[in-house]
Amino acid sequence: MPRRPDSAPPLRSSGGALAAATGAAVITAVSVPALAMGALGVLSLAGALTFGVESAYAPGIALLAGSVVLAGVLGLTPPFLLAAAFLVLLAWDVGKHGFSIAREVGREPSTFRIEAVHGLSSTLVYAAGATLGYGIYAGVTGGRSVVALLALLVGSVALLFALQARK
Repeated sequence: MPRRPDSAPPLRSSGGALAAATGAAVITAVSVPALAMGALGVLSLAGALTFGVESAYAPGIALLAGSVVLAGVLGLTPPFLLAAAFLVLLAWDVGKHGFSIAREVGREPSTFRIEAVHGLSSTLVYAAGATLGYGIYAGVTGGRSVVALLALLVGSVALLFALQARK
């Protein structure tokens, strides 16, 4: 088996990011265009993570985010949209952290602890945010408002920027 490039993220981060991305693609596969966007996003992420090409990672995440938006336009219910958005954010965060680990420490040292702590803490923070957001959405609107869903999306993006600023 050929050796992975030194710039490639550790396997655990890559696997976690790909698992989350695949979950998002499956959830949003409500039409052929949404399925195609999700599949292309996952393939882009797989290539970026395998070959260590960080510049190919953002377009893959953008395609996955686009599949979430398209699925929402096509009528996917908010709980599924929220789950897909959660998985896209998780894939983005875990994958970017994997690239950061590869830059900082390389391939040789064990990175299990740092990957596990980051992955679990990101999952908990995003899950708490998604749960709170959905609770507010359901409580205020009775569960049927597009404006509240857009507000939830804006809040998720704001949370993403806030988490990125702390690094």
